[in-house]
Amino acid sequence: MKCRVLGGGIPVWILLLLAADAADSAVRSHPPQRALPTATTRALTKGPAFHADPVLGDDSNDGSEAQPWKTMQHSVRQLRPGDTLYLHGGIYYESVFLTQSGTEEAPIVIAAYPGELPVLDGGLREFAESPATSWEPAEDGAPGEYVSTRTYPYAEQRRVPTQFLPGSWEPMWGREQLRPLALGHFADSLVPLHGYRTLDDLRASNEFQPADKNSGTVYCGPGLWFNRETNRIHIRLAHHQLPGLQERAYRGETDPRQLPLVVAVGFGENVLRINGIAHVRLEGLVLRGATGSPLIHIYGSHDIHLDHLSVYGGFPGLLINASQRIRVTNSAFRGLAAPWSGRAHMKYRGTASYQIVFRNEQPVNEDIELDHCEFTDDHDFAFFRYVKNLQFHHNFVDNFNDDGLECGAKLRWHRIYIHHNRIGACLGVFQQHEIDKDESPDTHDPDSGLYVYRNVIDQRAGVYYGLPAAADPSGAFLRHEGHLLSDHGSPVYPVMRVYHNTFLRREPVWRNYFLFGFGAAKLQGTERDVFNNLFVQTDRVPGAVVLGKEAGPLREGGNLLWGLNEGPTLDTDVFARLRHSPVFADSRRFYEPGWTVHDRVADPRFVEFRENSGAATDLRLLEDSPAIDAGRPLPEAWPDPLRAADAGQPDSGAIPFGTKPWGVGVDGR
Repeated sequence: MKCRVLGGGIPVWILLLLAADAADSAVRSHPPQRALPTATTRALTKGPAFHADPVLGDDSNDGSEAQPWKTMQHSVRQLRPGDTLYLHGGIYYESVFLTQSGTEEAPIVIAAYPGELPVLDGGLREFAESPATSWEPAEDGAPGEYVSTRTYPYAEQRRVPTQFLPGSWEPMWGREQLRPLALGHFADSLVPLHGYRTLDDLRASNEFQPADKNSGTVYCGPGLWFNRETNRIHIRLAHHQLPGLQERAYRGETDPRQLPLVVAVGFGENVLRINGIAHVRLEGLVLRGATGSPLIHIYGSHDIHLDHLSVYGGFPGLLINASQRIRVTNSAFRGLAAPWSGRAHMKYRGTASYQIVFRNEQPVNEDIELDHCEFTDDHDFAFFRYVKNLQFHHNFVDNFNDDGLECGAKLRWHRIYIHHNRIGACLGVFQQHEIDKDESPDTHDPDSGLYVYRNVIDQRAGVYYGLPAAADPSGAFLRHEGHLLSDHGSPVYPVMRVYHNTFLRREPVWRNYFLFGFGAAKLQGTERDVFNNLFVQTDRVPGAVVLGKEAGPLREGGNLLWGLNEGPTLDTDVFARLRHSPVFADSRRFYEPGWTVHDRVADPRFVEFRENSGAATDLRLLEDSPAIDAGRPLPEAWPDPLRAADAGQPDSGAIPFGTKPWGVGVDGR
């Protein structure tokens, strides 16, 4: 970071905490869940350039490097096509809306100054800059409970939710007085604080599941609660006592007067709003300080590029609506799930947040690309339904204690390409909702639907699903594996082309369905292709269970199935029962050889693979792997950039023999 004299009352720690390589010993709260943001080093532009500096700037200046502006909002209003605004390191405590457009030939660039790390914070600066005077012990409170010394009467303004339809009724419809209005993070580690719905939960000592999940109290970890009667914020940072949390348990400082915190109150205010503009690029910023509202909201805009952003929190972190040609690259989105946060905490006693949402106002979202990003640590991941031509690739997705990628129900026209990603623990990886009754069309465009290819989807780590009812020192409750394919409300599933993926699990899916559910679940009213995948699990060899006597519109083959424990001793044909059933004969209506004819049960022989999901893994194929040349030829119209590298017959799995694995996440790290 560029060395500057600090002024304006900004403490030295504000800049120090931004160093991503700071030792955990310097963190007084909880060790960071993920890598902290680092400064970018892009070269300076040659065109017109202006500067903003939250420490040394003044909005009456001319915006030069010697006389920078102070606020981001004032600075962005001065820009014209071809201009670059450099944001110097420090914290901009404001909410910002962009008003100026560039052109195709001369876009506007808003970027971090090389080597510095600017932070846009929509929260309250006193809790970060002067925590010692911002809190006082709560009278008649629980042990370790404090209350803010100031009041915030504007927090309860009841703005109408705009982020996502279920966000207004799941679970708050009719109970608006329980909506959490105070959210935040530890400033030194950016680990989230729980947003409590009730004071009773904040003050609770119990951490187990009550006999009735709708009653009783549960301490959900360090967090905040906004008192609508006094307009003050309550906080409690008590240590966990729940057996099994182990290193996830909070063991840090319990006095908030000793810790800088990121705290925001209210509901419905965007931190960064991009509305009705075009040809703008943002690069190298950290964004935080949202409440129950979008942290970044892009509406009615086109040709917007977000690059190397670090986004903490928000409901959602990113909302895209009625926009086209939006690209998000090399960015990290970290949600509201702390290491100790489970689905039951967030869904029933906190903020059941989505991280990415596409809304369905007109014109429809189109030509959206999310690549080389990291999406982690939240309740639900992405509501992708309302988009034409989404490219979602080379991303890292992990630790969502409820829904993963919501791409349904079936639409006639949408095309979503999900490829070259590493997708980890989600309670339901591919999730569908029925929002409107009987909403799905009978017909669809031949090339519409989901194209899911060249992904590694590893669910073995599991998620924190339900609270334990009794002590479980093993921590097994933290590792619920969930579903690969599931739904809410029995919608018609989207058309899916699923090919050349590697799927990893510990235990069988629900009912041990064929192809981890892709070969059996909800084929009514849709169609599905499942070719050339590897299905590997620790327990049994994945089964070939298909219910009913009639086949659905499924085409499948070239899939290799294996169970680490059962496979070497298996002495039966897992496909035998299906091949002697009426369903098998009926399957030839959709795939002439019949289901399972071109599938195998065999050890894929990876370069390095162990039962433990945390162990070193190398999913390349050894030269004697039975997955080599085991696949089926696929239509040329199905995209696959590795087709030419796959010599001979197609190999089964995500990584063809002799091909180097690709990087995912920020800069492919």
